[in-house]
Amino acid sequence: PGAGALALADVRPPRLPGPGWLPVRPRLTGICGSDLALVTGKASLHLATLTSTPFIPGHEIVGEIGSGPRRGERVVVQPALGCTVRGITPPCPECAQGLPALCRNVIDGNLSAGLQTGYCRETGGGWAEGLVAHESQLHTVPDDLSDEDAVLVEPLACALHAARMADVQPGENVALIGAGTIGLLTLAAVREAAPSATIIVVAKYPGQQTAARRFGADDVVEPDRLYIEGARITHSRRLVGHQNREMLLGGFDRVLDCVGSGMSIEQAITITRPRGRVVLVGMPGELKTDLAAAWLRELELRGAYGYEHDFPAALEFASTLKPGRLIDRGWPLRAFAKALEQAPKSARAGRAKTVFEIAA
Repeated sequence: PGAGALALADVRPPRLPGPGWLPVRPRLTGICGSDLALVTGKASLHLATLTSTPFIPGHEIVGEIGSGPRRGERVVVQPALGCTVRGITPPCPECAQGLPALCRNVIDGNLSAGLQTGYCRETGGGWAEGLVAHESQLHTVPDDLSDEDAVLVEPLACALHAARMADVQPGENVALIGAGTIGLLTLAAVREAAPSATIIVVAKYPGQQTAARRFGADDVVEPDRLYIEGARITHSRRLVGHQNREMLLGGFDRVLDCVGSGMSIEQAITITRPRGRVVLVGMPGELKTDLAAAWLRELELRGAYGYEHDFPAALEFASTLKPGRLIDRGWPLRAFAKALEQAPKSARAGRAKTVFEIAA
């Protein structure tokens, strides 16, 4: 576990799997929370059958096309490996709707198993000097968008998708748990979609709390103050029961869990009003939690994974949001162990994203 699961090596560049594929040279690549979960052994074992080894991690990528008429063009990579990328026709129902992240054929076609670039042995990944991507995965970066902003387009696309899944209505009360990269970007996306909503953000560390206020939170609280402040904001009753377990009678209309732990999911369902909606944005793994409140209140639990035609909107949103201000610093690949050690510390300080600087 930890950085010992990785090795820095010189390998042959990945071959182009077929027509429509292009080599890409990464400039910056992010370290995602899902990458850290994988390396530390906290990722769900259900995901194991959806990868092919050996693979090179890294799916938050801004880079340059390496050959052909588009050589030198800056692009971001939409990493989902759906039917089009795999050369499968006709596409599965999800891919036909523009949902390649939910593709049913992620172990078929002209590629090995892999949900995304960065988890498939034939594509390579962003933690390298080169990878290959299908032309349908590549989105041109505008000249006025910096690499630092562009490298966060992939998680920003996820955040826009999560905001759509939450479907916050005007004037509703919303709680967002977690203020790491995906939490802060989801906050910005929800604020953009529902400017009249009241949004409270649960942030554990002072740096995260400051960042949450910058990204549009109306209130920011530490986890142990959530029920007290939640009762005030939603005009609900706060109950404290056996073993100091808390819940609200009433609660928020929408809750977005951007952590994915047993504790955060339990918090989410115990602060949501009857028949409200809880959106699981942070990647959960194997965990222990009490779901009685979800049953008791007839809550709607929805996952939010990947994208739905969200990359063009994310590129446009990034030009005004400037998400690159969340970047802590860049690391060379040879310092990968130190970068992985530093990434959680930076996130706690409110500098939520650590990246690899790969281009010379």
